Amino acid sequence: MGLAGLPLALTSPGEQVEVVAVAAKPEMRRRLCDLGVIAGKTLRVVQKTGTGPMVIALGDTRFALDPSMARTVLVTPSQNKESTGNDLETQGTCGRRPCRGRWFR
Repeated sequence: MGLAGLPLALTSPGEQVEVVAVAAKPEMRRRLCDLGVIAGKTLRVVQKTGTGPMVIALGDTRFALDPSMARTVLVTPSQNKESTGNDLETQGTCGRRPCRGRWFR
């Protein structure tokens, strides 16, 4: 089974991308889900320096991702679809619970 997409770590500053999948261990996938990084979301690369963390924008929120985390997020170029960050319940799930939902394991 192959996953189509480019690792987020290989994108350039200013680029807007859509998350295709998160190919990480469950703990890291859960952490990224808690940040809102799930399939279908549009991210913008704000800042990227050599081997250091990269700053990502998701809606009005900005956060830094370690390069090892950024390598697990697979993305494609965005189709100019804006993501508001308010529609998390309809965008995807993390493991066995709705992402950012009220349910817990």
